Amino acid sequence: MPKYLTKFTKCRDEMGSVGVTIDDEDLVSLALLGLPKSWHSYQDSVNGREKLPGWERLWSDLVQEEIRRSTRDGSSSKVFDEENCALAAKAKKGKSKKASQSGVKGKKQDMSKVKCFHCHQHEHYATNCPQKKKNK
Repeated sequence: MPKYLTKFTKCRDEMGSVGVTIDDEDLVSLALLGLPKSWHSYQDSVNGREKLPGWERLWSDLVQEEIRRSTRDGSSSKVFDEENCALAAKAKKGKSKKASQSGVKGKKQDMSKVKCFHCHQHEHYATNCPQKKKNK
């Protein structure tokens, strides 16, 4: 599981380096959609929540769930659990919200090229859509 989640983190970071930011909510949704069929019940329980967890919380929850499942199935080993915990801790270490929000230092994204998925107008994301705010 940590390898799977690390791939998402690397993609987000690589896209951030070219000025494209991915919200935590979008990253969480993509990670949940990519889970194998055996995880659908877990996926449904997370999607059924009032609010999706943040990326760090999802990471932690998925690693814990993987450990719980492997322990329940009797296929767990102490080495396996230690590796998962170590990988999860290493991936989380040193991450800051500034890096994911600002993209490349000193460079701003050209919002004229950004298109809203909600209203299909340019210069804003769906999460910041003025029409969405009016409907609430």
